[in-house]
Amino acid sequence: MGDEQRQRGLTPLVLFLDENHCRNRHIIEAIEAFGAVREKHLDHFEPGTTDTEWLPFVAIRGWALVTTDARIRHNLLEREAVRSNRLRMFYFSRKNLAGSEMGSALRRALPEMQRLIEVQPPPFTASINKTGDVQMRDTFQTS
Repeated sequence: MGDEQRQRGLTPLVLFLDENHCRNRHIIEAIEAFGAVREKHLDHFEPGTTDTEWLPFVAIRGWALVTTDARIRHNLLEREAVRSNRLRMFYFSRKNLAGSEMGSALRRALPEMQRLIEVQPPPFTASINKTGDVQMRDTFQTS
């Protein structure tokens, strides 16, 4: 991706790191090594800003969220913010991973994450497991 992609005029992959992970150097290094752009929660919001405030901000810009907060999928207001704002959300399926484990999993997951972003219309949630496998969880389809 990186420079070659920008030269072809394609939009770079932008990943927004939530407040809990925006300082994780392992995650940041994985994103940068892949050639994606990273945006950090604390560069845009004060600590403790509610999810319902920043989720639309991320979605409107076409960025994808990286988090461990799978509760967003179940909290009614946050879930509606993901759905109505058409957010792309990736979350680590295990909250107890060390920062280095998250970085390793993300390195392996990034190609599939980019593919999903290219082929799956938003909104959606997808999980990233410890080995870097990405699994679609919810597309918010009402059928």
